[in-house]
Amino acid sequence: MALFKKKHSLKLIDADDLYKNVISKLPITNRISYCESLIYRSERDVCKSNCRIKKRKIKKLLQAAKIEIKKLKNTSV
Repeated sequence: MALFKKKHSLKLIDADDLYKNVISKLPITNRISYCESLIYRSERDVCKSNCRIKKRKIKKLLQAAKIEIKKLKNTSV
């Protein structure tokens, strides 16, 4: 029997409750600023964390923020 990895959603709205409930309702410029800040903080947290599980969660959040910021920048152009 083969084991398959589950594909988790890489949407920031699913990964971050603050973004889902508050930030997503703000203008695009504010959402981009939030994503940039989240990316900066997440990169720093990955370096500081010693827990593999916590690092994995932070990396998923980081990836979701990068995807979201690309999407927002494409829609604002």
